[in-house]
Amino acid sequence: MNYSIHLENFDGPLDLLLHLVKETKMDIYEINMAQIIENYLAYINSLQELNIDINSEFLVMAATLIHLKSKKLIGKQDEENSEDEYAIASEEELKMRIIEYEKYKNITRDLQELELKRKEIFTKLPENLGDYKREPELINEGITVDDLLKAWLKIEERLQYKEPIETRITKKEISVQDRMIWIRDVLKEKKRCPFEDLFDIVSRESCIATFLAILEMCKQKEIGLEQQDRFGAIWVERIV
Repeated sequence: MNYSIHLENFDGPLDLLLHLVKETKMDIYEINMAQIIENYLAYINSLQELNIDINSEFLVMAATLIHLKSKKLIGKQDEENSEDEYAIASEEELKMRIIEYEKYKNITRDLQELELKRKEIFTKLPENLGDYKREPELINEGITVDDLLKAWLKIEERLQYKEPIETRITKKEISVQDRMIWIRDVLKEKKRCPFEDLFDIVSRESCIATFLAILEMCKQKEIGLEQQDRFGAIWVERIV
C-alpha cells in the first residue's frame, strides 16, 4: 500500500539539513558535512522504503548530495567555470547555504513573534470630534467663560506685581455681598467702567470676592459685560 504525506516538520531540504546538523550537537561552522550528507540520504531512503511519496525538492537535494559524495570518492576537483547541472558545487558551499538558511529562519521567527505581539494591540481610527465640541458658555451676550478667565489672569498678574514686600495678617473678612454693594455704588456714579477697575483692593481675598460678586450680578442681570474687540478690554455696565 502506498502512502502520500507531506513532510510537515520541515519547510524544505535545507530545513531538514539544518535539523540534522543540530542533532549532531556540533557548532554549525565545524560540522562534518560528509556525516550530514549520509544522514540526509539515510532519512530519504527510509521514507522511500515505506513507500511514502516525497516532495520533489527533497529528491533534488538528495541527487545533489549524491553527486557531491561521488565527486569526493573519486577525488574530482572542481574546475573554474565548469557547467555543472547541480546548483551546489562543493561541501563548503552546502555548509554556507545551511548557515544562511539558519540566519533567515531566525529572522523569520523573530518577525513572527513581533506579529503575535502586534495582534494584541488594538488601534482606533481617527474620527471627527466636532460632534462632541461644546460651545463656550456665555456669561453675558458676547462674553464667554474663557474671556473672563483671561481677564482674571490679568488681575492675578497685577496682584503679583503689587504685593507689598512686608505684609501683616488682618482678621477682616471681605464678603461677596459687601463687594456687590460696592460695585453698585461705583456704577451709580460711573454707570460704565473697565472690568479691572473694580479690583481696587490688592489682596487675593478681595479679588476673589469681587470676581464672584460680578458673576452673581451678571446672573441677576444687574450688570452687563461688553467686549468690543476679540481679546480686548471687558467693560462692566449697570443695567438696572
